Amino acid sequence: MGSAYSAAILAASRHHFRFFGLILIVVVLAGIVYLAVRLAARRDTRPKARRPTGTDADRRAASIGSVRSPSGPAVAAAAASGDRTPREPSRPPVARLAGAHNGWAVETHGLTKRFGPNVAVDDVQLFVPRGCAFGYLGPNGAGKTTLIRTLLGLTKADAGSMSLLGVPVPSQRSRALARVGAIVDEPRFHSHLTGRENLRLLAAARGPGADGRIAPSLERVGLGERADDKVASYSMGMRQRLGVAACLLGDPELLILDEPMNGLDPAGMREMRMMIQSFVEEGRTVLLSSHLLDEVERTCDAVAIVDRGKVIRQGSIHDLVQGASAVVEVDCADPSRATQLIGEAEGLAAAIATRNDGITLTLHPGATRDTVAEINRRLVEASVAVYRLQESRTSLEEWFLSVTSRLGEHE
Repeated sequence: MGSAYSAAILAASRHHFRFFGLILIVVVLAGIVYLAVRLAARRDTRPKARRPTGTDADRRAASIGSVRSPSGPAVAAAAASGDRTPREPSRPPVARLAGAHNGWAVETHGLTKRFGPNVAVDDVQLFVPRGCAFGYLGPNGAGKTTLIRTLLGLTKADAGSMSLLGVPVPSQRSRALARVGAIVDEPRFHSHLTGRENLRLLAAARGPGADGRIAPSLERVGLGERADDKVASYSMGMRQRLGVAACLLGDPELLILDEPMNGLDPAGMREMRMMIQSFVEEGRTVLLSSHLLDEVERTCDAVAIVDRGKVIRQGSIHDLVQGASAVVEVDCADPSRATQLIGEAEGLAAAIATRNDGITLTLHPGATRDTVAEINRRLVEASVAVYRLQESRTSLEEWFLSVTSRLGEHE
């Protein structure tokens, strides 16, 4: 009896063990399935790495690269108009400049600033390549200073978008200006302090590292020996140079200078011109506004021509002037015969003027040196003795006067 009971108990125990074993296996399997589902769900809900578009890649490269590192052209970001839709800008003629492939130091799209009924900056599309001297050129009152104040966030734009060194402003103004040095209007300092003391005040606002750049900046602009003289004793040229030294405290990649040669004598202009050119040689970008055409032509690689607040031309000075008409003066033995020969050659000259000792030819815009060679060949082959042949290209000043509507006019 006891044996039978024990056997029955043992059989029942085995049955229960099998039952509970099956339950345990089911629970373990269910737990594994549950964990797998949760892990898969978590993986799906993670933010996926966004493949950078051409616009994103360009903006990132432009914002993290130094002046010398390659970066794509930055698409302008949102500005005061609230338009946050990125647009791919049409590339202006300045894209042919060396350094333009590294992106734009300054880029604006549709930038507009009004003062009541007056439009000071009118739908400006501006593209300044990195690593060049760029002139913003126009007559007094054309809106040059207003554009600079708008770029720096000192004046709020009414419409359009803009970026400095690939960084959108005004949304990231502090980040952009950390890499920019600027002079707006005439540089102003505490006249009762020395040049060095003025820079110390500015360096304190700039933050760590700026104080150590005071002495090198003063030497760089040629004020090392006058650094401890009061600014009240400085000439206009010295104050302009002290303003540039103040810009250098932040070791900027972009310098924006508003009429930097105003009030300077010829020696001061030459010093400023050489200083600007040295900045470009270091890889910095200099954007300067001016109405002094001759100095701009000597200093800058490219220009934007502004009239009544609107950019009417921009590009390299070489390309802009090459597009204007050239004049060829020919001294020869038979001016009448020379006039006939050139006149019979269709399309060789836009206009011919006969002189007692030769002819003066106005070439078509964009004519190359091959045209000049062809003029000489036709005369010589026709046995017209040529004593002198001289080509003179249009200067920036002459070209500027031909495309602007207001310089020298009274309003």
